[in-house]
Amino acid sequence: MSKRIDWNLKMVRSREARELLPKQSQAPTRTDWGKIRVGHLDTGYTQLEVFGDWTSGGQWLDINKGINLREGGELPEDPLDYEGNPGHGTRTASVLCGEMEPPHSEDGITSEVGVAPRLPVIPCRVVNRVVLTPERNRAAVAKGIKHCRKKKCQVISISLGMPFFFIGTGGGLGRAVDKAYDDGIIIVGAAGQIVSSVVYPGKYKRTIGVGGVTWQRRIWFEYDAGVERVDVWAPAEDVLRADSLAPAGVAVRDPIEGDDPGVFSFSSGAHDGKLAKGDGTSYATVHVAAAAAMWLRARGDDIERKYSKPWQRVEAFRWLLRKTAQTINGDKPVNGTGVLDIQALLTASLPAASRLKKAKKDKGSWS
Repeated sequence: MSKRIDWNLKMVRSREARELLPKQSQAPTRTDWGKIRVGHLDTGYTQLEVFGDWTSGGQWLDINKGINLREGGELPEDPLDYEGNPGHGTRTASVLCGEMEPPHSEDGITSEVGVAPRLPVIPCRVVNRVVLTPERNRAAVAKGIKHCRKKKCQVISISLGMPFFFIGTGGGLGRAVDKAYDDGIIIVGAAGQIVSSVVYPGKYKRTIGVGGVTWQRRIWFEYDAGVERVDVWAPAEDVLRADSLAPAGVAVRDPIEGDDPGVFSFSSGAHDGKLAKGDGTSYATVHVAAAAAMWLRARGDDIERKYSKPWQRVEAFRWLLRKTAQTINGDKPVNGTGVLDIQALLTASLPAASRLKKAKKDKGSWS
């Protein structure tokens, strides 16, 4: 069996899941996302066509509701001119919500780039680097979570992380996660791959931790520690994505490839806005964030009726991710988790509230 360009969308059955969502009356082939909003905490955005028509203000990245914690009160646009991981936010967002007109074609196969095309996303520029050192970067992510709570995001996607930090140096990250959890916000975090330990905030008990798999449904990166915190696995190798786009004449820097958990392969010219393949649990993470948005849109009324406590939404989502997951090939995770299946997620019966247990705070790594 050969690898298709759209292997990731096929594996997680995102197209089938989208058929279960409400459609716009004026555009019957497009999803009506209602009030669903996803916060995307990363390096910001660049103005790609896969995010809509920027000249008319028709993009679905809600930049005016975003935040820029690097350059101040400006829009969360990624300047691409710093040492670190410039463009990471654009690349991951393209897989979260990008749409191509016309779709990309390769070897006779036509493919979209986004798992949830035209999903309304609030981009937040919080860091220059995906590895959350020093403490001020963890504090920036905490502020980003607080901002997304204020903007009524139901899902927050974080393709950033840190494997460990000393007690008292979390920058308020744990507190921010706890408040979002109590509000019923689903925070999805990357498991990472720089070291063989799952990273925070995806490692917190109150977030959804995401590991990566290959097109052969095998674990893409093994962990020596923290694998019990991975709730689900999603595509992380050779994922079709769009590169960031640098404005003409602007001096920019290339990403530090060996230090970038979101992308280990780039298009021929970094920041050229073209489509290419990328690796990393950063991509796995946005697959699951998109799935969370679809689940809330498809089952929102049922979820509202079934669960009286907001945190139960998060635990119901976690429970269903595990229940509906596809089997991993090769070595299996010790906690019995599997590969994301969005169609199965959307059609599965919701668990009874009595079956859900509130996750405990992570002592020692909370602050």
